[in-house]
Amino acid sequence: MKFIPKVFLLLNVLVFNYCFGQNTHDVAIVGNSFSPQNLTIKVNDKVRWINDGALHDVLADDNSFSSGDPSMTLWVFEHTFNTEGNFGYHCTVHGGPGFGMFGTITVEAPNDVNDDLSKSDYKLNQNYPNPFNPKTTIEYSLSKGNYLTLKVFNVTGSLEKTLISEYQSAGNYLIEFNSDGLTSGIYFYQLISGDFISTKRMVLLK
Repeated sequence: MKFIPKVFLLLNVLVFNYCFGQNTHDVAIVGNSFSPQNLTIKVNDKVRWINDGALHDVLADDNSFSSGDPSMTLWVFEHTFNTEGNFGYHCTVHGGPGFGMFGTITVEAPNDVNDDLSKSDYKLNQNYPNPFNPKTTIEYSLSKGNYLTLKVFNVTGSLEKTLISEYQSAGNYLIEFNSDGLTSGIYFYQLISGDFISTKRMVLLK
């Protein structure tokens, strides 16, 4: 587990997203839940858990990986999955194997080149500007037409706003998010389209 100041945590997330693309998958700790709770990745992909300051940890059900003792410090924990299989994990403070605050990582064999290229066309970008007040822009790309949702959550996991809930054709999109009615703090926005799920953080400073 790495303990780092908040500003460096934000910079670290942005740099790693840019450098490692689809090979690194973020799992946000939102309230007392992991988001996304169920994640499918490929062999040799990395998963990165990001804690925002509540008392949490990450422990594999089979003890094969651990973030260390529960802590309220801002931290980032990373683990690379080298074999196929289903890997359950949980927070020892708020759950256990298969109950409470838990999640599952499903690791599959790598796709062929064409499949990888198709999947890479699904993308949720970091909002800009970030931090922001009162408006920010969110961009995303779809490789094929599908029904999608784009929602904003607060740090407790409660839904604040649903920005999109409709079918959209393949293409590149952007949407302006207005924070009217929200207080300063950290929020999460999540895009779901088919089996693609991506969650990112944004900071509102009023």
